[in-house]
Amino acid sequence: MTARPSAVRARLRAAVAPAITAAFIAVFAFCLLVISQDGHPMSVVDEHIHFDTAIQATHGEIPWRGALLTQELVDEWACGVGHEGGGMPYPCGDPRLGPDSVPSGMYTTGYIHYPTFFFAAAGFQPIWAAVTGNDSLIDGFRAFSAVTLILGLVVTAVMAWLLRLRGAALVAATSLPVAASMLVFVGTIVNPTSLSLLAGSLIAGSSLLWMRRRTGFIWVALCVSVGSLTAVTVSLPAGATLVAMLIVLVGQRFGLFASAWRPRWWQFGVLAAIVLVPVVVWGRVIAARATVSNDVLYGFIEPSGRKDIAVGIVRELTALHTPWRETGGIHASPEGIIPRLLQAFSAGAPSWITVIVFGVLVIAAVLQTTRAAQARRAASAGLPPITGAGDRGLPDAAIYAVGALVTIVLYPPALRLSNWITFGFDFPIVDRYSSALAPVLVLALLVWLPQRRWVLGSAAAIGVVTALGTVAAGL
Repeated sequence: MTARPSAVRARLRAAVAPAITAAFIAVFAFCLLVISQDGHPMSVVDEHIHFDTAIQATHGEIPWRGALLTQELVDEWACGVGHEGGGMPYPCGDPRLGPDSVPSGMYTTGYIHYPTFFFAAAGFQPIWAAVTGNDSLIDGFRAFSAVTLILGLVVTAVMAWLLRLRGAALVAATSLPVAASMLVFVGTIVNPTSLSLLAGSLIAGSSLLWMRRRTGFIWVALCVSVGSLTAVTVSLPAGATLVAMLIVLVGQRFGLFASAWRPRWWQFGVLAAIVLVPVVVWGRVIAARATVSNDVLYGFIEPSGRKDIAVGIVRELTALHTPWRETGGIHASPEGIIPRLLQAFSAGAPSWITVIVFGVLVIAAVLQTTRAAQARRAASAGLPPITGAGDRGLPDAAIYAVGALVTIVLYPPALRLSNWITFGFDFPIVDRYSSALAPVLVLALLVWLPQRRWVLGSAAAIGVVTALGTVAAGL
């Protein structure tokens, strides 16, 4: 018995979006790997420090405060790919070349990072060398960054599917979190931020599934652990989950709204501990292993006072630290009119993606909160329910979206204050720290809002074109 033509057509239509998603991931992955292996100079975004830390991991060592940069880094800078900030004071092969020749200073600052990413990269490099025949350390470490970002892209698609996003929504959920050069270029250099997409997708997906299914907290805790054991900025998506939990716990305690999702205070404490304990423990490890003081390493920076940090905090509060930025971090230029057009589109589209994502989230949050308040007042007055207000007050995805918005607003001043307390210097917070929040914002938005075909189709098209434009040089 054969299937009816209508059933066959329905199956074919249902297969279109997964096929497009798979094709997008394949093309994006190929281009990203090509760019990561093109031998470009080390990035000014601390790549020489990350590269040096990965080198030390290949020797089974973890840098400490006061450790010197390795000779392998010096040789790569002077004789290998070089550095986009400039050359060494001496030519390749000069016996005077050593850690004290590095323009940024002879001491490593890699000790501030958790060693997890770097030991994983060190373990991956020999495998990459065996498969490709390329035994360059920097190429192998860069390939690891590319592979982790690609894995994050795959996990994003899987989480979107588990959250029942279908059709154009699936394509948009997969492509928009990598629709900016700032989100992508960390996959072309040695940088632990390449794990941001993976951690953000795991945390956002598991949190939204926990809200929907009312079970699965253990998976949330495990996913948060992935981020918290990689880097503080990679664990930022946990802030969205914690804020959402706090909103529900406080809201239910004071009867502000109802929710079928019932997190517990002990669960809030567990997640908070998973995020904070590594920070405290690693701080103690750094202090215990240090051989020089912060004054020696950072003596060239003028200490900041309370007035300076107060001004800095206000500045961070008023700045939108969007993950969608065109930074020019990927210097490779595409050839051919189609790749050049794609790259040109990707240069301007991130600004519009920022406007659309944040604008829609803020407007929808305000409208949803207003409707919930009206419904609450109507219920207390014995009036008929208000259309569109919902019978549970606030949808779970709306609560999570608000948690993501609160996190992206509050983490910059909090992190800036923390840096000042720790080092005594006022360091500005850069937008790339928000990278892990891109999948959080996109998944929350698509799960929460009504499915409008033309809107989702437009979002999917913009996401795919912009994301491929960022890696068009690899075509």
